[in-house]
Amino acid sequence: MNVGIDARKYFDFGIGTYIRNLSSFFDRQNEDRFTYFASPDNAGLISRTHTGKTIVNRSGKYSLGELISLSFQANRAGISLFHAPHYTLPFGLSMRRVVTIHDVIHLRFPAYFSPVQRAYARVMIGHACTAADAVIVDSDFAGKELLRCMPCPPEKIHVIPLGVSEDFAPAQDNASADEFRRKHNTGKRFLLYVGSLKPHKNVSALIRSVSALGDRTDVRIVCVGERLEENSALHALCKSEGIGDRVQSLGWLSEPDLIAAYRAATALVMPSLYEGFGFPVLEAMACGTPVITSNAASLPEVMGDAGILIDPSGEGELAGAIQSVLEDPSLRDSLREKGLRRAKLFTWARCAEETLNLYRSLA
Repeated sequence: MNVGIDARKYFDFGIGTYIRNLSSFFDRQNEDRFTYFASPDNAGLISRTHTGKTIVNRSGKYSLGELISLSFQANRAGISLFHAPHYTLPFGLSMRRVVTIHDVIHLRFPAYFSPVQRAYARVMIGHACTAADAVIVDSDFAGKELLRCMPCPPEKIHVIPLGVSEDFAPAQDNASADEFRRKHNTGKRFLLYVGSLKPHKNVSALIRSVSALGDRTDVRIVCVGERLEENSALHALCKSEGIGDRVQSLGWLSEPDLIAAYRAATALVMPSLYEGFGFPVLEAMACGTPVITSNAASLPEVMGDAGILIDPSGEGELAGAIQSVLEDPSLRDSLREKGLRRAKLFTWARCAEETLNLYRSLA
């Protein structure tokens, strides 16, 4: 096969992680060829990093141009199978087509998006379900959600869980965690949140829950990802709840710093209302960090019984879970051991092997 992969989101947060790890695994096998369609900014790095051919595509993400120019380039390059790692599958591809649809949040939570964003997502997801020979989803939940929202033939859907890098692992000593705490002045105990601050992430529940604990704890919240000060509603909530001085926002971190954050945290708290998979839960478990997350969407599927599941609709249950983790060392030790065992079930090697097997079954 000559497999074409749209790699223009190579450095995007979740989808970029997906592309980079699949590509790294594909480098290790020589039975098939791979062609990466890259943005001008990333083409040089992708060419140096991966063994396949790199073709520059100058179209903007989510543009009309990408839907036409990518298919034009792929058709000319002799591609036998094209994989779109996001729901934006180009029009007019003459070869076998695989698309990964990570979630259908635009369709399930339309109030969070503009009319143009909703319409674009509906049209493109519908096109992907119709035109693709196979649709990859990250979880059983994501597959069911897709079927609920779109007339997609069930036989097209293939559940291939994501993985976690082997770099996400417990520290051999406390040096990196201690250094992270000193560098960012987090204090000895903090709750970690990783991700965007979109409404469905439900970060407001975490803020209110810590506030509700009052004088029972002085634990801090450390947010990694989208900056809290750029979200006026959450920034105001921290102040009105009286914990503005106990919430830190670090922005997006490099992978080594993110790993250090997981290792230093007392627990990861992810009270999200909706996830197609939930990378932070898996990454935290792999680092030996206790996890508190929602009993909603795909999160129970990823975490199993390795963490504490809470109802995200109210703060009382979340506050109680946080207090239990903070006060009970034996509970933290138990969650740590369960999480490490659970994380071993999710590897990028398995994800890539199953993806490659799907390619071969089609081509």
